[in-house]
Amino acid sequence: MSFSGKPTTFVDQAIENDGFWPNLSVAEFQKGYRLPAEYLGEMLVTDLTTAMVEVNDDLAKCKARWQAAGIGSVESADSRLLPERTFKVATYKRAVYCRAKASLLTQFATVTRRESAENTGKELPERGETFLEFSQQSVRSLQGRGRITVALL
Repeated sequence: MSFSGKPTTFVDQAIENDGFWPNLSVAEFQKGYRLPAEYLGEMLVTDLTTAMVEVNDDLAKCKARWQAAGIGSVESADSRLLPERTFKVATYKRAVYCRAKASLLTQFATVTRRESAENTGKELPERGETFLEFSQQSVRSLQGRGRITVALL
């Protein structure tokens, strides 16, 4: 149930990925990231698809490296080729779901159409920047990089 008292209707829709990365579930996204009921299903699908494409682009080199090592799919990879396969799948989904939530949070004020929504969105700890940071941390983890990068200039 949402803050408004409106019950959440879960969207039972899968978003097909590229065959290498796992397919995504809108309902899993809604349940795991506690999205307000005010979001339309179409909006959830659009933002989740956009986030998936962006994360896939960020991970293109990682994907190419793993494919060169003989991995055809992250979910079905042999654990000898891709240790911690389950963790990689979960990390990938976190990267996509957090990026999608970051995008959706910035749109909440236009969804509710109330003046109070803009103020609430600015004050809550669940701001778009926070979830975008979570997404980027997950992408960097899959790339085998730490949370920060230092370069000598």
